Amino acid sequence: MLGNMSNDYKIENEEFWFEPLDDFQLYGEIVVVEISEEDLINENTEGLKEKGSVDYGDWEELGTLLGKDDAALHQKYFEDEQLEGEWIVFLYTAGRYVTCIAG
Repeated sequence: MLGNMSNDYKIENEEFWFEPLDDFQLYGEIVVVEISEEDLINENTEGLKEKGSVDYGDWEELGTLLGKDDAALHQKYFEDEQLEGEWIVFLYTAGRYVTCIAG
């Protein structure tokens, strides 16, 4: 399943990032990955860096990584999803949501 929530930061080729984000996938975890705006625009996957991770479903703790508002939006989007592997990887640039993968 691929996340298609409303993005704070629009990019032309969102699907380009799905495979590189797979490298950050952890079963039972929500992982936040950051990239500089320059690396994002230039599709430089070497710029991907893990900001942190929390247990899957720990939306309150996710708020410490992303801020309460973003965590609440993600919780609202994913709370009814039945994810088989219970993992999500969010991609952010300059504090703005870009895309995610989940499973």
